[in-house]
Amino acid sequence: MARHQPVNPEIKIIDSTAIDLCAAVFPRAHFRSRKGAIKLHTVLRDLLPHCVILTDGNTHDLIAAKKMEFEAGDLLIIDRAYIDYAWLYGLHCQGVWFVTRLKTNACYAVMEDRRIIAPDLVLADQVICLSSDHGLAVYPELLRRVHYRDPETGKEYVFLTNRMDLSALEVAALYRRRWQIELFFKWIKQNLKIKWFYGTSKNAVLTQIWTALIGYLLLIWAKLRSTVGWGLLELYRLIQTMLMERCNLWEVLCPQEKVPPPQLFLFNMGAAS
Repeated sequence: MARHQPVNPEIKIIDSTAIDLCAAVFPRAHFRSRKGAIKLHTVLRDLLPHCVILTDGNTHDLIAAKKMEFEAGDLLIIDRAYIDYAWLYGLHCQGVWFVTRLKTNACYAVMEDRRIIAPDLVLADQVICLSSDHGLAVYPELLRRVHYRDPETGKEYVFLTNRMDLSALEVAALYRRRWQIELFFKWIKQNLKIKWFYGTSKNAVLTQIWTALIGYLLLIWAKLRSTVGWGLLELYRLIQTMLMERCNLWEVLCPQEKVPPPQLFLFNMGAAS
């Protein structure tokens, strides 16, 4: 089925992270036998959380992902935990693109070997179809398989996508952007106080997490409006120190250059003598 493939799609990165809780204090959030957790299932777009779903730690990533809504033209970057061929084909039929990693036990048949431009980095670029009975039944159309070797680490990756127009290196570069969501999770855990909780009820925990996410959005908004060029961590520390001070935050974030007053003429040179 031919589809229009946008040049600049809306790139959305999907992943989840677990926030550890004490199972004795939070009995409703069972994750392991002696451990509790809450999961943040997040869609990241342009470094901003576009959608967040909070579940207990045992909820599979795919269950939360199926509750999310996407639009035609979106390009999803996901890891292998989200591979469900029926779900991927549903996205494909909606005009949603995806880049993920192919599972090692996947059954497929090679329909076409594409020309490789960078053989030192791209080990294979193929058009494939799923060959198992289940795979062929739930995803009957062609897919793209890209076998890539990272030049820095030497590690090999096998990507799966429904985009046929991109080069193999572009597919690899897109998946590399998935690291952005890992940095987002690390930043909010380290800086926004969601490792320790002030309350023990479910409502208290969720309120603290949502408050932290709102604080993150406000920080991003302030960073985008400011003219001083500070990083997010610098801005966060500045606001921390100014919480109890009475001052105009925008005068600090958007300082105006002071224009000297016009010089007064000592003599009126235009006056008649």
